[in-house]
Amino acid sequence: MLSACRCLAPCCLAILILTACATADKPSASGNSGKAPATHEATRPAQAVRPGTGKALPFADDEARRTVYFALGDTLIDSDGVEVLRLNAQRLKEDPQLVVILVGYTDNLGSAALNLAVAEKRTEAVSERLRSLGVPRNQIRRQPVGSEQSSKSKCDSESCRWSMRRVELVYERR
Repeated sequence: MLSACRCLAPCCLAILILTACATADKPSASGNSGKAPATHEATRPAQAVRPGTGKALPFADDEARRTVYFALGDTLIDSDGVEVLRLNAQRLKEDPQLVVILVGYTDNLGSAALNLAVAEKRTEAVSERLRSLGVPRNQIRRQPVGSEQSSKSKCDSESCRWSMRRVELVYERR
């Protein structure tokens, strides 16, 4: 048991370091159209139209069409998630001025480092699926949040935790 803990700690540290180094996919401070908490650009409430553009953002009023949910500890996209991503990929390909920020969350179980690594893997899986559907890389940004928000929530049921395990697609215009 002790040797397993000694091996797990460096692995978690390496994942955390690699995740922290991947800053190129973080959203710019110029966009205000995302959905997130006050401390993260991409987690502010979504706006239907970005100020000054007059153009509506995809699925601004339909969170279910901008969210992919995951099973406990899983990074595989289920059939519902594939359909959500197919619809979003279509919108992104139709409008090259759109950028999507993939904001990855986990439930409030597990350590912050592990949850951040899982959130990164989920955002990567969603990004790869969008790319396989023809979305150009320059229209996709990733922002793993992990359990930063969910650890503050009182959530004791599986259905509540399931709603926390998600990647939200947050749009902005260039």
